[in-house]
Amino acid sequence: MTHKHLSHAERLVDTFKKKLSKSGRDHVGDKHFDELALMIESAISTAVLEEGEHTADKLQDMVDSIRKGAEHL
Repeated sequence: MTHKHLSHAERLVDTFKKKLSKSGRDHVGDKHFDELALMIESAISTAVLEEGEHTADKLQDMVDSIRKGAEHL
């Protein structure tokens, strides 16, 4: 999954680069663009992980509710 996030982040950086002038791209430099891609990848991964945890919490609540209901049958 992370590889997908990194490739998406790299596409975002490439799109951003195209919006800059050549002098802007030269001023920023590849090292900083690489760092930006890693920061974007990290943000995407964090958001996905947090959403997965939120979904797991909801499922656990549903399981607990079903179990509680089954105990009263």
